Parts: sequence; structure tokens; C-alpha cells
Amino acid sequence: MVIVSKKGLCYLSMSKIKIPTSQTEIIEARIISKSSCYIIEIVYEKSEKITENQQVAGVDLGVNNLIAVTTNQTGTSHKHD
Repeated sequence: MVIVSKKGLCYLSMSKIKIPTSQTEIIEARIISKSSCYIIEIVYEKSEKITENQQVAGVDLGVNNLIAVTTNQTGTSHKHD
């Protein structure tokens, strides 16, 4: 169990380990054992920033083609000869 304090500390239950963090909505914490150390991963949810710009592009790296691009903008050409 992960406990987050209002002072910006993350406590792992059954442990005296305190990890400073700026996140308040922590989903889980993982302790990963490596050969010479332990790695602690803190998983949290980050809210998506909504932009005013409505321009969208999709890019696909292909096998037969180097790249395929499409956008939601009409009248634009991305063809290269």
C-alpha cells in the first residue's frame, strides 16, 4: 500500500522508506530488484492538457513506404516527388 502525505512524501506500507514526490494521485508503487540495487517506480495518472489548436496529424512508419502522413486540414499536400 502507498500512502501520500500532504507534505509531498510517499510512504510505502510496512517500510520506513519515505520518497519525496510532487504527485498527489499515486496509483501504485513498484519495487524492482536489480543485481546491485533496488528501483522504486511511482505510477500516477497525469491529466491531459487540452489545447486550443485543432490541427491533428497522424504518422505511420511503413515497411514499403518510408512514412505515411495524414492531417485533418483540407487543401494541404504532403506529396514528395
